[in-house]
Parts: sequence; C-alpha cells; structure tokens
Amino acid sequence: MDTKARILALVADVLEIDTAEVREESHFFQDLGASSLDIAELIWRIEDDPSWGIGEIPDSDLVDMAKVGDVVRYIDSRRTVPEPDGASVDVAIASDHNGTALKDALRRHLEAMGLTVRDLGVDSHLEPVDFPEYAEAVAHLVVDGRAASGVLIGETGVGMAIAANKIDGVRAAAVSVPHTAMLARQHYDANILCLGAPLLGERIARLCVDGFLTTPFEPGTDGHHLRQLKEIEEMEKRRSSRK
Repeated sequence: MDTKARILALVADVLEIDTAEVREESHFFQDLGASSLDIAELIWRIEDDPSWGIGEIPDSDLVDMAKVGDVVRYIDSRRTVPEPDGASVDVAIASDHNGTALKDALRRHLEAMGLTVRDLGVDSHLEPVDFPEYAEAVAHLVVDGRAASGVLIGETGVGMAIAANKIDGVRAAAVSVPHTAMLARQHYDANILCLGAPLLGERIARLCVDGFLTTPFEPGTDGHHLRQLKEIEEMEKRRSSRK
C-alpha cells in the first residue's frame, strides 16, 4: 500500500469515519471535523511507526499540514525507509487538476487489463496544482525501476513532457493520436506517455495508452534507432559531467 492509501486509511481510523470520506484535498477541520486531539493522535501514530522513517515532526512543519494531501506529500519528501522489494509496478500515473477525470478513467482501464498501477494524484480538479512536481515524481519512479512505464496527463501533455525529460533517463513523449504513441515506443523507446486531457476523449486516450504499452522498441534498419538512443544517452552523460 502506497503512502496516500495508508494515510487516508489512518486518518479514517483516527476520526472513526469511512475511508471513502477522506480525500487528499480534505481539510482536517473544515471538511472532516477533526479536533486538535485528533490531529495530535494522527501525528503521534505517524511519528511512532518506524515503517515511515519520519521520526519527530517539528512544530514548524505541522502548521503547513492543513489538508490530508499535505501530510502525504510531507511523508513522501521525508521518509528514509526504502520501499520494500517487489514494490515496483507496471505503470505510474499522475495528472494535474486538468487531467484528474481522465487519469482516474485510465487507471481503471489499466487495472482492468491486469496491470499494477501506482496513482500519484491529483484527486480533485477543484484546486489548481503545479504540474512539474507530479511529472518529477513519475519520472523518478520510472528511472529508478520502480515503474516499468509512466503516464502523465495535463492540459496539453507538453508541459508534463518538458518537465519529465529534465530527469536523466526519461524519454517522455507528448502525443495526441494512437499512431504517434506507438511510434514513440517503436522508434524512441519512450518510457513515459504524456496526454492532454481537454484534447482527447477517453476512447482515444485509452487507444494511445494501449498502443504505447503494447508496442515494443525496434532497433531499426541497421540499428539506426538504437544508435540514436545511444547518442541521446551520451548527451545526458556530457551534461551530467558538466554539473
């Protein structure tokens, strides 16, 4: 169970409510009716659980945890205990507020195909968020080998691709038709698919994802696709050496 799912379950347990009532955007006091004692118990249980690797949370950090999602992001940024072996998934998926509905639909589609999916948010279209942090989160899972592929959804998919491609080892492609999604894999061995939610209907988005995940990379005639990928890798190495 990932951080978000564990925290949502923990909040529900502390407040003695159903897990379905707890969402990342839920405000502890305004939406969930939590008391100061409830928050104290929640923080104590997080601090006292060695599986988080958090230790004592400074009071200065607590003031920024007004919503459930604030706690999830804080733990993910601070935890020192590595995820257990076998925690890798087939697909890591995330969106900004523009792509929430499509992300949820694609996650259900992927799970119906029998694939394991890690959903990194967001859960609501009501509160605007900055997309780069979600692109980076998926990118790191992919390059670290904790996800075989990634799917990012934004307003156009272009910004998500730009951000994800800042991480060495990522080959993110923004596409709008299934054929391009297939070529992204076949020619460039792309490992993250970026989609624009307002530009695509759910059916076309599913076809893009299906084509992306089922198309193998082909080295090309005389290996020219593979040769070009190696040239890109050399570019990354040269950039890293200059840092």
